[in-house]
Amino acid sequence: LALCFAAASLWRGVGDVTFAQSAAASAVQPAIDTLRGAVALGGAKRPDEQAVLSAILSIQRQRPTLNAEEPFFGKLSGGGREGGKRWRLVYLATKNAVVSARKGVAPPSFFDRGWYVDGVVTAVQRFEDSPSRRVNQNGVFGLLGLGGFFFGYVARFKWPSPQTRTTMAFQPLSNDVSAFGQTFSSPFSGFPAGPEGDGLFEAARVQDLNIFNFFFVNDHVAVAQGASGSVAVWGATDPQWDSEHLG
Repeated sequence: LALCFAAASLWRGVGDVTFAQSAAASAVQPAIDTLRGAVALGGAKRPDEQAVLSAILSIQRQRPTLNAEEPFFGKLSGGGREGGKRWRLVYLATKNAVVSARKGVAPPSFFDRGWYVDGVVTAVQRFEDSPSRRVNQNGVFGLLGLGGFFFGYVARFKWPSPQTRTTMAFQPLSNDVSAFGQTFSSPFSGFPAGPEGDGLFEAARVQDLNIFNFFFVNDHVAVAQGASGSVAVWGATDPQWDSEHLG
């Protein structure tokens, strides 16, 4: 009988946690919808920049619960598939814009705000955590309507305790430039390439590395804050978009 009561109490506890998590997700669903609208392809009318910033701040408060429900890491990296998952940069908000919006005060300048930037720059990140490799590629494929080139980096990355933490650490391995059929690469200073460098990177503390703190990731949108304090919104690419912009 005592075991039955204990099991019932445990089940009630699990049910309470599940309900709390579902309630948290429901509370931020309007914010999720706003972010989904911000990254939508196809020319649909997008939310204004201030609405996107408000959605970012709303969803940030619930990130531990949302990550526990559907871990961000698997969504970001494509669930372990070969090639990983690509994300296109859509929106940027400066640190001053984020801080001012959080405090409910006017930002210090006109430029301290959120901006849709995908009409200016084609920037893409790819995260892969497959059986064959774990790699992050981040760079620019187009600027002001001009494409046919790439400049960026390839990096190691890690996400310790992804069920409970929302911080990813990375360390670039090489600067890469591709243009006119030629590719040039130069190594970053820091941990060496190869297994020795991999071991040093894995042993390093997260706070000693470059980081992204993720506020939210689902199948369509990723929101992250860098060490500078600026916040970026990324939209998942699809094969058609890739062929039009990365080919």
